[in-house]
Amino acid sequence: MSSASLSDVPEAAGVSRTDLRVRLSAMMFLEYAVWGAWMPILSATLTNRGIPGTQIGTIYGIMWLACIAAPFFGGQIADRFMPGQWFLAASHLLAAGAAWILSLQTGAESIMLWIGIWSLLFMPTLAVTNAIAFHHIERTGGTEGEREREFAWIRTAGTIGWIAVSFLLPVFMNLTNADKTGKTGAIPEMQLAALAGVVMAIYSLLLPNTPPTARVSGETTDPLAFRKAFGLFRTVPGFTAFMIVSFIAATEFQFYYLLSGPFLESGVFTNIPHEWVSPVKSISQWAEIVAMAILLPYFLPRKGMKWCLLLGSFAWPLRYLIFAIGQPAWLVVASLGLHGFGYAFVIVGQQLYVDRVAPKDIRSSAQALLNLITLGLGNWLGSEFCGRVMEYFTKNGQTNWVPVFILPTALTLICALAYLFTFRDPSTESSASGEAIPSR
Repeated sequence: MSSASLSDVPEAAGVSRTDLRVRLSAMMFLEYAVWGAWMPILSATLTNRGIPGTQIGTIYGIMWLACIAAPFFGGQIADRFMPGQWFLAASHLLAAGAAWILSLQTGAESIMLWIGIWSLLFMPTLAVTNAIAFHHIERTGGTEGEREREFAWIRTAGTIGWIAVSFLLPVFMNLTNADKTGKTGAIPEMQLAALAGVVMAIYSLLLPNTPPTARVSGETTDPLAFRKAFGLFRTVPGFTAFMIVSFIAATEFQFYYLLSGPFLESGVFTNIPHEWVSPVKSISQWAEIVAMAILLPYFLPRKGMKWCLLLGSFAWPLRYLIFAIGQPAWLVVASLGLHGFGYAFVIVGQQLYVDRVAPKDIRSSAQALLNLITLGLGNWLGSEFCGRVMEYFTKNGQTNWVPVFILPTALTLICALAYLFTFRDPSTESSASGEAIPSR
């Protein structure tokens, strides 16, 4: 279908290709601004408030546990019952309320409760925003490679949203007279996340209509789309190995997500002021933009998904090795960019891979399955694990960062090698629906 024929599609009536791209990009911008408001800095705030590493790991782990439950009411509802934009609006509005209540909590147990509620509401929206973008991109026509490059550009707006809210946080802290050390008072990053969530909820209602995919396709033989997504393990060659390696790699992400904030402001190798932890960590998102907007669209059609996964996965052990060495300080800070590069090539590559091998009627659930295994099980175990590792190597309030980061260096290197020997590029395989996937 050409862009000129978009007006013939009921749910895209009156929406030009440029307008569609802008709307989907704004959706991604706000989606990741909600998450980026607190994710880079909350662990540092909790550390400054005297909460031990094991409890911080559990707090983050509860968030990832929500990804396990998300497919059962996130992808399922969007695939079968509710238009995607309505689901986003309701989920974000409720999550905003939970984030605001969380910002007022002081004890670890109450923070665990409200981060759990927030996560159950927010995490399903990650898969649904991807599915909405893929749905409308596909309807504009073009080759598989062109649609994947289009998604890479749209997803880049999410990274820009993460960066923008990181720089907005110090301004918000000044406006609200928040404690810049993060030790007392309300948690400003959660209040900012709540405000961003309200904006996202309102904006979701302005998105083009995205009906349940089962209604569009007429598929009625299997009412449990998520169950059908599990069939990919049986029908897609190499899918099981891909998911196992992705799961193991995800367990090591938390050494960056949880520990880089306390590491940067620890004063051991670097001494970043607390209110500037998020802006400094946005170096990884700047690198992600370059990778997603320029490098990924260049390498993906020329080298295929396998080599993109390899390039990204080898960036992670290099970053952890630099953290472990800890000097010079400028190199430690600069190495944050390796996270963004790896994220673009691996995480977005994973999403593109799943979208390519999944049948059209279960794409939301297939994306939710990926989130369950990586963002859910992998990140949950990783959070619990790295929280205990941090506490084990912390004595008298000082953490020995060298052994803390040597461990993920070794494990991410093993994952990179596993991708090298096990990944089967879908450009040379057949999709789960039995259709040939064209080479690019």
